[in-house]
Amino acid sequence: MKRILLWVLAVSPTGLFAQPVQCAAGNLILHGAYAVTITGTAGSPVWAPFTGPVATTGIFIFDGQGGLQLPAGTSTIVASNPPLNVAPPFVIAGSYTVNRDCTGNLTLNFAPAPNGHYNLITSPDGRQITLISTDKGDVLVGTASRQ
Repeated sequence: MKRILLWVLAVSPTGLFAQPVQCAAGNLILHGAYAVTITGTAGSPVWAPFTGPVATTGIFIFDGQGGLQLPAGTSTIVASNPPLNVAPPFVIAGSYTVNRDCTGNLTLNFAPAPNGHYNLITSPDGRQITLISTDKGDVLVGTASRQ
């Protein structure tokens, strides 16, 4: 039995002792344009007066240094209460942080309205991002793919 265990350890050490995912580049891993979709239920002051089901699509442009923008006219918001289907004509700025374990956070600045806050997980190559809102009252999830 000991021989079998030693043989298994010798043959497949990488499988048994896998290293945690690393995003050693930090914020630099996210750079360029990403197609973003966020859907769910809005209920926080961030979305006021829009509550209920919402869906958004847009382009986030990450600068690789912790800043991001949604260029004017590149996003669409669909809300049910009150009914809305609009492409905002304004630029939205934000910030983000990526940790070594590929988790992080993202903030969208909606001044004078409250900012939107999200936790994120990125793939180690930075091509895919998964987002979830952390604002009380929102149940929103999203994905982003590098273009």
